[in-house]
Amino acid sequence: MLLTFVLMKVLIDHQIFTSQRYGGISRYFANLNSGLNNLPGVNGKIAALYSENEYIKNNGPILNNALGKKLFHNHHSRLKRWNERYSNLNIKLDNFDIFHPTYYDTYFIKQLKKPFVVTIHDMIHELYPHYFTDSAEIINRKKTLIGKASALIAISAHTRNEIIKFYPDAENKISIIHHGYLPVLPANAGLTPHQQFILFVGDRTKYKNFDTFISAISNILKADKELTLICAGGGSFSVAEKAFLSANGIGDKCSQINATDTDLQVLYQTAQIFVFPSLQEGFGLPLLEAFANRCPVACSNTTSLPEIAGDAAIYFDPYDILSMRTAINNLLYNETIKEELKNRGQQHLSLFSFDNCINNTLQVYQSV
Repeated sequence: MLLTFVLMKVLIDHQIFTSQRYGGISRYFANLNSGLNNLPGVNGKIAALYSENEYIKNNGPILNNALGKKLFHNHHSRLKRWNERYSNLNIKLDNFDIFHPTYYDTYFIKQLKKPFVVTIHDMIHELYPHYFTDSAEIINRKKTLIGKASALIAISAHTRNEIIKFYPDAENKISIIHHGYLPVLPANAGLTPHQQFILFVGDRTKYKNFDTFISAISNILKADKELTLICAGGGSFSVAEKAFLSANGIGDKCSQINATDTDLQVLYQTAQIFVFPSLQEGFGLPLLEAFANRCPVACSNTTSLPEIAGDAAIYFDPYDILSMRTAINNLLYNETIKEELKNRGQQHLSLFSFDNCINNTLQVYQSV
């Protein structure tokens, strides 16, 4: 009989899997848990009773069945309450070595006896508190966790520097661990865009700079009868967004798709270019997705984006409409630059190994 010795047990909590169906943070933790469980002597567990998150729904939560769906589907407050109780139960049982919360709720602080590690994804709430109704609450919780955590993971050097600006005493317990890219399963043949399009991915909240982006590309879209804009994710266009698109004369040239990961893969592969105009990013995972699918990238020259994209993107000033429009226009209609960036992106992707991300995270766990 083959005996398996578990040298380290990591408990990952429910938070992001309760709140997100898709998203970069939940995918990061789902991949982290999977990667840990593939290492000899390491066991990872996500403490969620039920989740509709696409990355774990088929392999993990014990109530992801007909009963769980009946109890929790469309009942978010009940789901949060039960998942939090289940996380607390696992903490109370104390059958783990390291605790890794997936967001900034402090519900576990009083009863946790083991060390915990917190991943800081960005400092958006501290930098742009006026963009979020819950900024004060998030900031206070994050401050508590940063102070009490045994170690902090920053997903970029930029994020590490931002943490230190707000919390200089935390400097010595921060490790920089870049996200690693994990390939998506083969693309879904059901989505086949036929038009030529610019791709925008993710939320369209204020710091994502969507309005400036629209102002920059409106003349390009109006001049090119074949070209459209596809927004993947971020929810349907709001009434205000539809009015803004119409006011710019491009309401009929813009569409939004609630894309799955495999849908998104098709969109990257068939887009003319991907544009990432954000004012602030802790890492910028869509850059790696674009590189993996040979999609030329134009992005902001601020925060973490140059650190992650390197020489595999064309850059613009996200606060300057003319700078953005010029960069996008130059990339759209220059096949030589497009091909060069596709090749650079593939080469650059090799710097973001998934194995490195897992192994570096394990080193942080071992250090505490």
